[in-house]
Amino acid sequence: MIFKIIACLAAARSSLPFARSVFFRRTTRVNEGLKEFKKQANLAASIFLFLIACVVAVAAGKLIWTWWSPL
Repeated sequence: MIFKIIACLAAARSSLPFARSVFFRRTTRVNEGLKEFKKQANLAASIFLFLIACVVAVAAGKLIWTWWSPL
């Protein structure tokens, strides 16, 4: 009996996201705003990672320069 209950709960749990997407759709304006926000967030993260890579490259360059420069 407990396995039947678990099976019913598992089936109900997997159908909840489907029912939510069918009956509770977001408006188009919210979807467009969310897409624009995601695009801007991805751009900001890319710029931030590029700046970090530049700082690491400069630090590595300075480290190599001091290691190989004659005394």
